[in-house]
Amino acid sequence: MARIVHMGKLGGYAALLDGALLELDSRILWPSVPALTEALRQAGITPSDLILDTRSPAGIMPAAAVSAPAAASHRNGGLPLAA
Repeated sequence: MARIVHMGKLGGYAALLDGALLELDSRILWPSVPALTEALRQAGITPSDLILDTRSPAGIMPAAAVSAPAAASHRNGGLPLAA
């Protein structure tokens, strides 16, 4: 079962399998949970029902708790990605 991780500073979602970041269809980051879930299912990997949120102090949120607007918002003091 792959864990879904909301990458807070990157603003997207990634999947972990046995602690390793998954690359599916030459991608490691997806814009939404449904897009990532579909890619996992097409690869024959069962997605987890929980999302690890790197922005949350608790770290784990149910899938419905992370909304698209919240995922797209930026934190104050966040650093831009390097090119």
